[in-house]
Amino acid sequence: MSPQPLLIALVSVQFFVHALVWAMTARMTRRPRGVEGHFALFWFLLAAGLALFVPPWDSGSAPRNLADLLIVAASMMEHRGLALHWGRRLPLRNDALALGAAAAVVAASFLLDNGHGVRVAVVCVGCAGFMLASVHLMWRLGRAATPIFAPVAAAGYSLLATALLVRGVQALLIGSTTKISIDAPGHANIPFAIAVLFIGGLMNLVHIRLVVGRVLHRLGQQAKTDELTGALNRRGLLLQLENEHADALQGKAGYALMMVDVDHFKAVNDQYGHAQGDRVLQAVSASLRAALRGDDLVGRWGGEEFCVLLPRTRLHDAAQLAERVASRVAASGPGIRVTVSIGVSEYGPADRDLQAVIRRADGALYEAKEAGRNRVVTAAAG
Repeated sequence: MSPQPLLIALVSVQFFVHALVWAMTARMTRRPRGVEGHFALFWFLLAAGLALFVPPWDSGSAPRNLADLLIVAASMMEHRGLALHWGRRLPLRNDALALGAAAAVVAASFLLDNGHGVRVAVVCVGCAGFMLASVHLMWRLGRAATPIFAPVAAAGYSLLATALLVRGVQALLIGSTTKISIDAPGHANIPFAIAVLFIGGLMNLVHIRLVVGRVLHRLGQQAKTDELTGALNRRGLLLQLENEHADALQGKAGYALMMVDVDHFKAVNDQYGHAQGDRVLQAVSASLRAALRGDDLVGRWGGEEFCVLLPRTRLHDAAQLAERVASRVAASGPGIRVTVSIGVSEYGPADRDLQAVIRRADGALYEAKEAGRNRVVTAAAG
């Protein structure tokens, strides 16, 4: 066997290994139809398509035509996987039509003098089209999450797409008796196959970076989120409070705090059971988020107590929000009447320490509970 088919076989084996790793990842994450499953199918289709270039099939033979369509289908699958990564579920109909159009052009190429060049151009233009669509996704949706990585990846995909388009034009311009596919001698195909080997490795690194980044982001969110209520946990809210307090110390707009305690929660657990108590906490958390504004943050402070951060809010406005929260909670209990006591405080110029603001809100909450519960008490800054 000549060096060229051996090199193509090596590339195909590498891509089969990528496919196996992504298939195992999809199985472990139980996401066969998610991003990992799409990447596994991409590498498998691409490896299978390249493997069909190893035997010395004739240019117009069925295995060679199948190889062309498998490579285009692989690019389609990668594009769909990248779209899923950024929360876009693309309609299958459009991609199926594009793949069908490629198959139609391949079939029609047998009626043309330069049918071989047309078939090579179909592969190049089809793959380049899906890559450029992926570049569009990276640029529109990826820059916010990965402001450095997404533009770099988009630039890499753009260069590869441009090279494929140039090769597609070259295929259309050659004579009808000249063979230009990746297994053909000449036309810089050995360097091209080597480039495909290295570019494939870089593309796999792109996929790994995207998936690992998403997993790390999810773990980071879980580390700051209360599992039962979906609100921030104490650690997550404290990080936001410290940032807001630091901004206030630098002269930016102040903030207010609400400490919210579910009234007689122990009696709810004793009378209705802990499952109903959990539903009460979930309902209170949902009511808090629904009653507040977009920038306000709700955290579970501990047990049946919640803390709410109100950025750029003065005490009077915070007290009005607290009254609205209390009314909403009372009107939306999960089958039983639920009320809350709320203590409200605001940042003052003398508050060098975040804990001073928290202590005032805690003191106001204690007064609300001592005064009979189901009420709002405010504590002005000293």
